[in-house]
Amino acid sequence: MMNSPSILLIGIGGVYNYGCEAIVRGTEVILQSAWPGVRIVYASRRPDDDRARLKGCDVEIISRKRIGRYSPRNVLRKLLSMGGIALYPTSDPPGITDGRDAVLSIGGDIYTIRANGLGNRGFLRFGDECEKRGVPYVLWGASVGPFNQNIETEGAFTKHLKNISLITARESATVDYLQALGVSGNVIPCADPAYVVAPEITAHGAPPRNGLTIGINLSPLSVRHVGYSLEESIHIQARTIHVLIKALDAHIVLIPHVVCDFAEGDDDLRYLRRVQHAIPSECQAAVTLLDNDMGFVGTKRELIKCDLVIAARMHCGINAIAAHVPTLLVSYSRKAEGMCQYVYGNKDWVVPLKDFRPDCVLKKVSTLLAHVHQTRAYLAKRIPEIHADAFRPARTLKQMFGGTQP
Repeated sequence: MMNSPSILLIGIGGVYNYGCEAIVRGTEVILQSAWPGVRIVYASRRPDDDRARLKGCDVEIISRKRIGRYSPRNVLRKLLSMGGIALYPTSDPPGITDGRDAVLSIGGDIYTIRANGLGNRGFLRFGDECEKRGVPYVLWGASVGPFNQNIETEGAFTKHLKNISLITARESATVDYLQALGVSGNVIPCADPAYVVAPEITAHGAPPRNGLTIGINLSPLSVRHVGYSLEESIHIQARTIHVLIKALDAHIVLIPHVVCDFAEGDDDLRYLRRVQHAIPSECQAAVTLLDNDMGFVGTKRELIKCDLVIAARMHCGINAIAAHVPTLLVSYSRKAEGMCQYVYGNKDWVVPLKDFRPDCVLKKVSTLLAHVHQTRAYLAKRIPEIHADAFRPARTLKQMFGGTQP
């Protein structure tokens, strides 16, 4: 590979999701550390919005075309499926890789099974086409699977994962699952790229506060994983926050980590506003909603003002942890458990979403508060190790594709 390669980032829907913003920003930092002057090109579904949100990030943004529901290929796919024939056209035109030295599939958890048990086969096809064209395809900073709910889907993903150039896995659960599938020779453990964004912002030296402040991130996407209606989930979560306020004399900061005006089902801000309104009026003065669209770095500056954080969005948790803020991860999939194990060395600081109820959450929060100073000190020592893990994939890429280690 040339000294300053051209690398394509593709996979995410837009950086209105602060986690996706952090992946792009962190990847830019990591790649620049290995190849100063590297040309990084990000294929975006929302190029104008993403360009504004990624201000200061040395990434070229190009348009990633949407394939319409009634496009000829999708109509053909539907007709064939009615006849029992499965067709999985590539998600993106392979020509988008022209002139690229590698393609990085970004997004963290896009290699997961869908509700229909099929997974994103079109994106698999795209990765396979990259490899056929001689362009190394890398699954970057990922959580993978599990796919064992559907044996046919698991087989398709396993074949694909064995044949791509590299998988960088962000937690041990993914490494272990891939090994169980017989996928190991092209896998290296790493840390999520988000850990290296704005490392200078930490809780140490943050301005002192009066009283206990707890940051809470909750997501409308998580509702579908617990079997409650939207209204039931909002009621239970508001009641839980009410109990925290009363029992701990706490101030609560509600922290969105995805802000989008075009998809209410993915918008933390509107969801948290509903949660706030459901909290009894007697406690409203103890609740603050961050209702500005702050982005990943701006939100990090607010997270460091919290004594601890409870996060449903994985990257909100990463954002807080990277800033040395003790954090409980709200789990609706095993990736949160894997991240907790990776960071803390145990699964003590995970709250299953189904257990986000007053008694369970109060017990967890009280336990963490009893260890909050030790946990903050632990994170101050652990995060530099995690940073080193985040930079590891760039060295591996350079070795794989003909360069020398930086």
